[in-house]
Amino acid sequence: MPSEESYGVYGYRWVVLVSFMLIGALTQLMWLAYAPILKETEFLMGASEFKVTLLMLMFPLLYVPVSIPAGFIIDRKGWRFAVMIGAVCTAGFSFLRIFADNYPLVLLGMLGIAIGQPFVLNSITKMVTTWFPSKESATATGIATLSLFLGMIMAYGLLPPLYKAFGGVTGDALQPGLTVAPLRSLALLFSFVALGGLLLFALLGRARPAKPPKREEAELVADSASINWKSLRRVMGLKNFRILCLVIFIGNGSFVGILQLLEKILSPKGIGTTTAGNIGTVMIVAGVVGCVIIPALSDKTGRRKPFLILAAVVTVPMLLLVGALSSTALIFAASGVMGFFLFSALPIMLTLAEENTGAHLTGTATAMLMLMGNFGGVVITLLMEGIKGATGGPSGSFTWAMVFIAALFTVAVAVGLKLREEPKQPPAGQSLTLAED
Repeated sequence: MPSEESYGVYGYRWVVLVSFMLIGALTQLMWLAYAPILKETEFLMGASEFKVTLLMLMFPLLYVPVSIPAGFIIDRKGWRFAVMIGAVCTAGFSFLRIFADNYPLVLLGMLGIAIGQPFVLNSITKMVTTWFPSKESATATGIATLSLFLGMIMAYGLLPPLYKAFGGVTGDALQPGLTVAPLRSLALLFSFVALGGLLLFALLGRARPAKPPKREEAELVADSASINWKSLRRVMGLKNFRILCLVIFIGNGSFVGILQLLEKILSPKGIGTTTAGNIGTVMIVAGVVGCVIIPALSDKTGRRKPFLILAAVVTVPMLLLVGALSSTALIFAASGVMGFFLFSALPIMLTLAEENTGAHLTGTATAMLMLMGNFGGVVITLLMEGIKGATGGPSGSFTWAMVFIAALFTVAVAVGLKLREEPKQPPAGQSLTLAED
């Protein structure tokens, strides 16, 4: 058994975490680069609503085929190698968005950025297990996940005012003859930001510490780990992990659907684009706070399951309120409460998955979870649009769509109750702590 001198905890782990967060935030900023100015982008590009929406939908769509290969690379080559791939894709392909009057080139740029995203997001738990001890796992994972929400906040908070600062116009001021110059300026600015993020991560994002942190898993992170499809089948053979896959399909899928369709959800209530953006910002900011507080409480108590169940239980009535209410103030409040609990569930799920599969397979496990979450985003977004169309026509409300999502969360609660919290210390020589069914 290794002695205490074999382990180390370094202050530099926080520098590594912040450098990772910068890349994570940039991937989300690029994903939502057109969401806050959707109508303006359609008009200036001369593209249909579907084509502009497709620029964002590419991210969850491509996550499905790329996620598992990205997980294999993370477990074989290390988390830093994978994040560098994602950072290079984000910075390199973002420059294609400068050609804002050429939709195929913009789409190609978004495709390239979307391919790089799984290499970054799937590296969260591998980075944490490489640099942080077990007692800090949920906290570090929560802070790393927080970066994703910070990127979303930047998209909703910075893009509209920057668009106007670059000469962009909105509403009735959108007239024939306007150029794509504001979109081009935005793309150029954020491309250089992405390039700066790549350089900073390359300098600061060290692969591993001199001594590994003390982990409760039997197998510590190894860059030479032998990962194959048999290992993936073993991971999927775990009952707890299969439950987490279903829960994240519902939870993350609903989150993606709501975030992408928020303006459309609130528009029939008489809530304008700016206010809808502010509501989205409040939801995400509350999620950021939740990602700090809830995982810290989880680490302190050593429990994961109760916090997952609590998040799903609280989300059900909040979804119904957002769908039914017309009061802007009450929608702000309900969205904030929902964001606080719903968003904080992601780092808890990632931590619980890592504790069940062991650090040895955490990259592959995270890849599978993120795949299911993003696949859920595609499916639930399309279902929400379909339910809205079936119940109210193209201009109808999303009330029944929100009821449908609330029903899905009720299913998630029922399934989540079957999770088993296993002892944190697995038997010697094992990285998978649950027996296969």
